[in-house]
Amino acid sequence: MKLLSKKISGISKLVLLCSSLFIGGSNAAELVSSDRFLLKIIDQTISLQDFNFQARNLAALNCVYEDAFVVQYFSKGLIKEWSDFLKKFPSGDLEASKYMHEHEPLLKKLRHFYKVLRYADDQKLAITPEVTKLIRASTKENKCDADVLYKDTLKTNFLSLIRMELYFRSRYGGQIKQGNRSFETVRPSIDLFIESLDKQFAHEYYW
Repeated sequence: MKLLSKKISGISKLVLLCSSLFIGGSNAAELVSSDRFLLKIIDQTISLQDFNFQARNLAALNCVYEDAFVVQYFSKGLIKEWSDFLKKFPSGDLEASKYMHEHEPLLKKLRHFYKVLRYADDQKLAITPEVTKLIRASTKENKCDADVLYKDTLKTNFLSLIRMELYFRSRYGGQIKQGNRSFETVRPSIDLFIESLDKQFAHEYYW
């Protein structure tokens, strides 16, 4: 991976996203929704709505798999911390900028989360139909958030998180199985991997 320099921006941006919803032939209603860009990883811009989706997905993953590697690494506490951050996120531009600066430690965790998410997506790990069926079955059996399901598969953004889980398991699962070691034995290795990734993947905050 090419080394990219980290850029921090002091510019806050409020982006209006417009979309049209067409119901039947002549009945059309235009929907206008506002969303705020919070973070950019390389060339991918991550919005407040994206934060909401992945916060939901992380909680669902924790419900589906109690021993999920992603949850063990980033901690169950992040689920509540992320949820509280979103619930109290201000609507005003200046207030939002101040709020983000007040939560810089959390934003650093989420920056790492999204960088690993991007990296795992780039690896194009295959999610087999069998894995999808197991996740869907576990979601229903454990009464997890059904919003991560889509028809007979899973939501695209939830699939990204599953790829992240699969990447963690493929890279570190073997080390844990050797001698029945705990997850904590591989945490230092993951720390080093994420530290390296954080230096290589450029990021920018939209304060």
